Amino acid sequence: MELIVSGYGLEPQKTIALYQYEGGTSYNKLWDASIENASFVCAGDEILYTITEADDYAWVYSYQREANEWHRIDQRRIEGGALCHITYSSKHKTLFGACYSTGTVFAIEVLNGKFGEITYQEIQQTVPPADLTRAHCVLLNKNEDMLYTVNIALDCIYRYHINQGHLQLSDCITLPKDVGPRHTLLSPKEDILYLITEYSNEIFLIKLNQDNKIIQRISTLPEHFAQTSYCSTLCFSRNGAFLYGANRGAESIALFAVNEDGTLTKKADYPCGGNHPRHMLISKDGNYLIVCNQTSNQVVIHELDPEEGYINSQAAVINFHAPSGILEL
Repeated sequence: MELIVSGYGLEPQKTIALYQYEGGTSYNKLWDASIENASFVCAGDEILYTITEADDYAWVYSYQREANEWHRIDQRRIEGGALCHITYSSKHKTLFGACYSTGTVFAIEVLNGKFGEITYQEIQQTVPPADLTRAHCVLLNKNEDMLYTVNIALDCIYRYHINQGHLQLSDCITLPKDVGPRHTLLSPKEDILYLITEYSNEIFLIKLNQDNKIIQRISTLPEHFAQTSYCSTLCFSRNGAFLYGANRGAESIALFAVNEDGTLTKKADYPCGGNHPRHMLISKDGNYLIVCNQTSNQVVIHELDPEEGYINSQAAVINFHAPSGILEL
């Protein structure tokens, strides 16, 4: 299993690296580089994309692999602050991004790893304009003709139609005030949107195309936990039978069973293996949950029971400064 890990830091800290995980506690670092605050990473069409997250500006970078080395192809400054999430559309040859501190959502063309025209760039707002806007997630549907974004400060999920890389706002799903939507996923049939909230520490289920009705909201926190916590992200098991949610503060991973109607039933809570879990993923073989624990400077590889969803044990720990982004190649 090959993993790209990225995180926060300044030169000369190595903020992005390629690891080969060999099972058990064994892993090797194959490559690393220094990029300012490379807090997220994604890939598509054999190109690796990462970012610089800074309060007043943003950069996007593209890399191409040669053997075990990744070489930078291009970079581009984007007007927007605290760029925190990107996704790539192979269909449209476009990179989409969300900027936390300015509420900016953008789309930029990519050709063979080279950045081209910025086809969309707008600050998300309400009517009348709010004092604060915080865009945080960009999610494509399977056909790559719809982009979902969430705005923590505005308590909204924005949906855009995609036409040759250009975005056209379709509608906005409004959530209860001050829940702080952070990240979202679509169900396999794309009829339900699963949304994790930073402020209220919940997962919302929204039935799409039926007045976008909220059909469930369920806490991610361990029972009797009464301290401060903020959710970060969520991911499905490979078979779609389980959903995992991460809690920063409770320092836990919540496990939910996905019922036949898509609703969730809480099964268990597990330690995340460190502090401040950010992004996480399920390995392609379904056997591991990999968590970036930012403030404890660890990427923790948890061994799973793929049939029952349970976390069995902690398999390995990769020491890495302030990890945030994780990608399996």
